[in-house]
Amino acid sequence: MLPRRQGRGVSAAFAFLFTASVMFAQVPSANHVVLVIDENSSFTDVMANMPWLVGEGYANGYAANYKSDNGGSLMDYLWLASGSCHSSANCALPGGTHDFNCSGNDCFYPGTSITDAITDDNIFRELNNAGISWKVYAQSYAAAGGTPTAQDNANGTDYYRRHNGATWYSDILNNVSGSAGKIVDLNQLSADLANGSLPRFTIIVPDGNHDAHDCPVGASGCSVPQILGAADGFLSSTLGPILNLPDFQPGGSGLAMVTFDECAGGTNAGCGAAVYTAVIGPRVTPHTVSNVPYKHENALRTMLDSLGIRNYPGASATAADMADFFSSSASRPQVALSSPANGVSLSSPVTIDAAASPTSGRVITGWQVYVDSSDVYSAGPVASISPSLKMSTGAHTLVVRAWDSSGAYGDETISLSVSASKPAVTLSNPTAGTEVGSPVNIQALASPTAGHSITGWWVYVDGVARYNAGAVRSINHGVPMGVGKHTVVVRAWDTSGAYGDRTVSLTVSPKPSVVVSTPSAGANVISPMAIKASATPSSGRSITGWAVYRDSVLVYQAGAVSSIITNVAATNGAHTMVVRAWDSSGAYGDRTFAANVQKVAVNVSAPGNSASVISPVAIKASASSAHVITGWHIYVDSIEIFGKTSGNSINAGLSLAGGTHTVVVRAWDSTGAYGERTLTLTVP
Repeated sequence: MLPRRQGRGVSAAFAFLFTASVMFAQVPSANHVVLVIDENSSFTDVMANMPWLVGEGYANGYAANYKSDNGGSLMDYLWLASGSCHSSANCALPGGTHDFNCSGNDCFYPGTSITDAITDDNIFRELNNAGISWKVYAQSYAAAGGTPTAQDNANGTDYYRRHNGATWYSDILNNVSGSAGKIVDLNQLSADLANGSLPRFTIIVPDGNHDAHDCPVGASGCSVPQILGAADGFLSSTLGPILNLPDFQPGGSGLAMVTFDECAGGTNAGCGAAVYTAVIGPRVTPHTVSNVPYKHENALRTMLDSLGIRNYPGASATAADMADFFSSSASRPQVALSSPANGVSLSSPVTIDAAASPTSGRVITGWQVYVDSSDVYSAGPVASISPSLKMSTGAHTLVVRAWDSSGAYGDETISLSVSASKPAVTLSNPTAGTEVGSPVNIQALASPTAGHSITGWWVYVDGVARYNAGAVRSINHGVPMGVGKHTVVVRAWDTSGAYGDRTVSLTVSPKPSVVVSTPSAGANVISPMAIKASATPSSGRSITGWAVYRDSVLVYQAGAVSSIITNVAATNGAHTMVVRAWDSSGAYGDRTFAANVQKVAVNVSAPGNSASVISPVAIKASASSAHVITGWHIYVDSIEIFGKTSGNSINAGLSLAGGTHTVVVRAWDSTGAYGERTLTLTVP
């Protein structure tokens, strides 16, 4: 038997664990993170019956005091994705999380089989926000129907939706940032490994025959050793090839975690909630056996930290990461490159966002960035950098390196490609893969290349021009389309003669088309929020009714009218709004949007966030409040450079030096409350 290294004992307590995580051991950055969740097995049963997994745990590390959060499959998958069971009946809801009627089997509206989509923050949202590639590889997913709503055992398969936690979040169900397409059949994994396109974050979802939930394929009855033997064989054949990748070999940074939802069939009773969890990778201290108390939120925190994500959903915000699996005195600094992602294509200038952790007892002393082996940027003793670098069109190798006071350095290397400068088009509606009614509401925003302005728009449906607009920064228009599948291209030109576009695939069905004109996509609002919407019924029908839902709660209804104007009260903070209209066919269409309610709502109409601009920069903003607006301030890189004492809007000209700047636009009202918008702007 390989020697074991005992982790910090239970008596160390969580307070010490937090301190030690910060001061000594750290979770290092990882280019690839892989999670596999198996089913219904106690720690002792796994130790006795899964030799491949246990061997990897001995060679790398495993947690000997890891407890499942809930009895009931789905809730534990949710803990691993958003740090909550999302059920007030089954757990004390952590801060920032809400009750979505989840059980061990589903999250359905009470008394129905309609999904109560979870709108709370989750790892998939954070990955999308950070531009980090991810996929869920689910076994038997295609045979089950290949959609996020495919139910347990669909089409006679052993696929379980309740074992695929991603499919219960609004981000995936609403296909935000193409999220629905990031859940794929397990067969895709071998192809992605072969062509070197494994995403940075991967979840592998075995079906019931291979995750220790059911008997092995073809067996009508089976024993615990047989069930776990099949699960172990699956891990060996599926996770094994990933562990053979260079990033999981010495000198790499890959991190894999294998855990179990609970310790028995649908319950933690009789087994003390104890589940086996392996932590595998070249940066794991070999032969680690940790006795620190851990749960699924600790695993979530660890994965987020390894990916460089610093927004922590649910209980992961206060959970310790599993730092004792990693060396307490790293031999070199750890560099976490959060942007850009490896393999991306983008335009110049390229913004580099990176942070570094020094070796124990040391401080970061300097930075260097190399493009194609040429030194293009340097910085001094700072913990993070965010330079904006000009790069020529074509493929490049980027190395970001940090030194500490020990004289050692660490770095991250990625490949990227730079395309010619062109306008950036953001398409807020429709999202890819959605089913909509005709006319299809097209909502898009364009940011021109630096020093230019938008000159025109075209919308193409299946290669045919169907709509055009002039020199406006955004469009919101209904485009008629026939029933069936379509490819839509939304394109904007600027005064440089270049254009940018966005392409989506969608399906038009015979149902109403809903357009929300107020509030605009991504706007800040005050309570009560004004909602203006219109609907077009399916051919030959008429609108029969309306409903507005705030965070899945019905807050407004109307009858047979073609448009509505209403005010909806809401507490300060983020809310998910759904505006729905029915027609006389019985079908309905809807629009879902996020609303950020503030005491003072500030919105910037120009320039767009992340825009490349020419100095002086015109900042156009408006503010609303239940009280009188009494003042405005604009801060550039934390320095105030503009002020105004009154008015609901501003149009300020700012002189900015070359480089990337953080611009905060803030307005106060007569109660002393304020709201703000933050922009990142680059001056070439």
